[in-house]
Amino acid sequence: MSQESDESTSNDGGAVSPDAGAAGSRGRDAIEPRERLARLDAVAEAYVREQRPANTQRAYAEAWKVWEDYTRDAGIPMLSGTVGALVGFVRWMETTRQAAVATVDARLAGAVAGLRQSGVSVDRNATRAAWQALKGYERRLAEAGSARGRGKAQPITLAQLRALVRACPESNAGLRDRALLLIGFTIAARRSELAGLRVEQLTADGTHGLVAALGYTKTGPDERPIPHGAHRDTCPVLAWQAWIEAAGITEGPAFRRIDRHDHVFGSGLSPQAVGEIITRCGKRAELPFRITGHSLRAGLATEARRTGADHKAVCDQGGWVYGSKAVHGYFHTVDRWTDNPVRGIGL
Repeated sequence: MSQESDESTSNDGGAVSPDAGAAGSRGRDAIEPRERLARLDAVAEAYVREQRPANTQRAYAEAWKVWEDYTRDAGIPMLSGTVGALVGFVRWMETTRQAAVATVDARLAGAVAGLRQSGVSVDRNATRAAWQALKGYERRLAEAGSARGRGKAQPITLAQLRALVRACPESNAGLRDRALLLIGFTIAARRSELAGLRVEQLTADGTHGLVAALGYTKTGPDERPIPHGAHRDTCPVLAWQAWIEAAGITEGPAFRRIDRHDHVFGSGLSPQAVGEIITRCGKRAELPFRITGHSLRAGLATEARRTGADHKAVCDQGGWVYGSKAVHGYFHTVDRWTDNPVRGIGL
């Protein structure tokens, strides 16, 4: 018998590994590091989750409430991440909630995030099937000529922005609305960004105009320039100066509540209130369509494209991620006419 076989056999003929004791010791010792790793994973997941923007966290929380309603109605466990559960959610949102496609998309993303946050391993095939079901829902609506929800925000043109500004009354509320509209358009602001803007974040930059330091937004640290306008009535810098001088404010919320007696309050506006003000401005100017807070953001992108601005410049000005599909969509509404191949064929 070889030495190797002698070492692998005990005196009483029972086969054992010479390292069995050491391996057993290593196995016992390895339990604690594995537990430690699991705890680190859990802490890391919670830490990353906390870094999500407040808007994203709110949207995911709302989506999870809808998911809870669905699983209760369907009679399935809340932590179900199967193909049937996710596709069923899309179908339920379509038939029970009559939700718009964009709403289903957002709720589905939030539900999947919530499941993964709860430790459910959601297979990619399940999410792929759910989004395919959503595409089918979108196609059926289009074929039926039906629309649910408000759809995409209508971008405003520069001419329409001038009409909005002209319709603002000469009052504190009118001065606030004018500054809000012009600054909102210039920096392609989200409602939440206008609501959270503070006087201290708007600083002069020599003769160029103002710089809006928005802090840390979806795309990271964000500073957006506000140059002087070519026309006095649509200059965002002059509109801002007129508003803060009339309101007598030097710090705190940039845009504030104003009562029906035109008294300016110290408290700022909520994102919803910003959207309502913009919509009211559209009605006051008698625009032919309903505008929302996003109309300013979309308007800057489309108007800048008409003057030849490139994708990166627009993304930088509006705080979009470079390569944004949303910006590509805005550009398409302009480019489909300016770069139309039919124009040059002599039709």
